[in-house]
Amino acid sequence: MRDFCFEVAIIGGGPAGTATGIALKNMGIDSVFIVEAGSYSKPKIGESIPPNTQTLLQRLKIFDAFSLQHYEPCLGSYSCWGSTQLGFNDNLFNPYGAGWHLDRSQFDLFMARQFKALSGVLVDNTRFDNLSVMKNDLYPIKLSFENHPDVCCRFVVDATGQSAKVARKFGATVNMQDLMVSFAAYFDCQDTRLNENKLTLLEAVEHGWWYCASLPNNLQVVSLTTDIALAKKLRLKQPENWYSLLKNSIHINSRIEGTVFPNRLNNWKTPSSLLSPPAGNGWLAVGDAAACYDPISSQGIYKALANGLQAAKAIVQWLDGDPEGLTEYRNKVVKDFVNYLEQRDYFYGQEQRWQEAEFWAKRRAYLAGLKYG
Repeated sequence: MRDFCFEVAIIGGGPAGTATGIALKNMGIDSVFIVEAGSYSKPKIGESIPPNTQTLLQRLKIFDAFSLQHYEPCLGSYSCWGSTQLGFNDNLFNPYGAGWHLDRSQFDLFMARQFKALSGVLVDNTRFDNLSVMKNDLYPIKLSFENHPDVCCRFVVDATGQSAKVARKFGATVNMQDLMVSFAAYFDCQDTRLNENKLTLLEAVEHGWWYCASLPNNLQVVSLTTDIALAKKLRLKQPENWYSLLKNSIHINSRIEGTVFPNRLNNWKTPSSLLSPPAGNGWLAVGDAAACYDPISSQGIYKALANGLQAAKAIVQWLDGDPEGLTEYRNKVVKDFVNYLEQRDYFYGQEQRWQEAEFWAKRRAYLAGLKYG
């Protein structure tokens, strides 16, 4: 049974979970276990990360290996927000250079391999089922899985994303601030000049906002983010309805002209939410399990890596008998979330063209009445 006992067990093998595991290994915690429900083979929506992500990758000691992956450069962004004119924000003078367009499936697999290269134990295709706490035991937290022997640990990390499955077992609750949904498709730009464009594009429209970015293999990802209730009214799960709205856009539509319309859409919920509390005695949450940000913030991967580094420091302190690190971690997660809400408030407030439209009216209501306090 001791073969399945670890100092730290991490439930969830995405960027937040693996970053936590890598940071722990770098800090001298030898016995770290990660369990991932998937297999790292399922396609995921691409994501752009800012140039200063380099500092986090360097702190994790994996930037050199990351550079060898040859991800598409992100030279900046331009947006149609608040007016029909495009505003530019390039990385020409950024001291870190360009950002990157990630193939998320490949990046998640890269992070998992970096963890295993440090002799970390990672199993995939394994779903978390339940946990129990045994008093007066060296490894008091017992974790059970659907298709893996039980695992015992001293400390457990919830990296399960929006579901926060582990934290909920400790009585934590999700404080929901806003709930939207994104619908996305991939366009093959093999026969166009679109693959030459390394800038992301953002366009506000009556029903929400569009996003377009380059991906490896001459792909472009195009997504529409809108209110979840409005998405049902517009029946956006039907590709033809989504495509009809796309054709009414000014800049996004012109960017994918000449490509074949894909017949399959991906969709996922995009909430703004905070776990309360994000940490407790013997556990903490990282990434989207701790706090979910609106994708307009473009902080998903960056937040996951930063959380991992912050969490590892708190965990090492706790394992050494100092609980103060968990208090600092909780305060940092809450402070960052409050700052995020303020930035989101400012950004959505810049768009005034559709005052009576349902999407924008709801955002104003949320921003006015659901400040986190």
